[in-house]
Amino acid sequence: MRRRLPPLEQIEAFIEAAEQPTFRAAADRCALSPAAFSRRVQAFSAYVGAPLFERAPVGLRLTAAGRQCLVELKPAFLELRRAAGQVGLRADDESARRITLSLSHSLAVGWLIPRLDRFRAAHPDLELSLRTQRDATDVRSGDADLGICFDDVDVAGLVSEPLLSVGVFPAAAPALVERFRAAGGRLDDHRLLAVSRPGDLWPWWARTTGFEGPLSAAAGFDLLHAMYEIAAQGLGVALAASPTVLPHLRDGRLQPLGLPAARFPGGYRLAATPDRRRRPSVQMVWRWLETEARAMPDPLACAA
Repeated sequence: MRRRLPPLEQIEAFIEAAEQPTFRAAADRCALSPAAFSRRVQAFSAYVGAPLFERAPVGLRLTAAGRQCLVELKPAFLELRRAAGQVGLRADDESARRITLSLSHSLAVGWLIPRLDRFRAAHPDLELSLRTQRDATDVRSGDADLGICFDDVDVAGLVSEPLLSVGVFPAAAPALVERFRAAGGRLDDHRLLAVSRPGDLWPWWARTTGFEGPLSAAAGFDLLHAMYEIAAQGLGVALAASPTVLPHLRDGRLQPLGLPAARFPGGYRLAATPDRRRRPSVQMVWRWLETEARAMPDPLACAA
């Protein structure tokens, strides 16, 4: 029975581990976490049936079996990658202009989609597709060319840069805002709304702004946009976040309560694998997103 070949990503991980100064550096080149990278190397070692690395006074070094594997496998792997690259270049003529961006539903609806007419005007030859996803799964798998991730998303092994800061403040439907102000600004008279991730936002906002009294959300939502829609119906006070709330503020469906805003630690980041980040079309989208973000007003000003 013919023995099956190991997956190419295991061979790639072994070659990178053999040539980089540390496993962490090799993992970064493969856009993997150190744990995921080690699993690939271990799986390839199991396929070979012999240890490929041994401990040295400083780090790890190749065993005799590892050196033999490197000599025999590296030329074949590089030739295969070269051939695949040539095929990719031909396919690139047809597909390089189609860029897929991964981001959360709320950021897509509240910030990106209102700007797509400007994107089309700036880059008429590029076709931008969206995947609504909060984490970086599609970016890591290659199903998305780049992503916009909130700061609590793991982007280890990816190329990432800060994009948007976030200001958090209470907002509600106009009629509820009037009642709030007429009653002397008491939040405990109203149903408080927040998103479920990150949690405990109302207590955090109260501590950060010095607002008196313990606060907790009566209802939590998976999507910011869903929370905004509930608040726009007059069913509670939302702990809104710029930039996602901006369309609701502009059309008057929500208004700030006039309470202080707090700058949330972290924010949104751009992320991509090193290979995708080097693509000219991805670089164009990356730069356009940075330009749009720089044109944004201070997020705390939205609460005024």
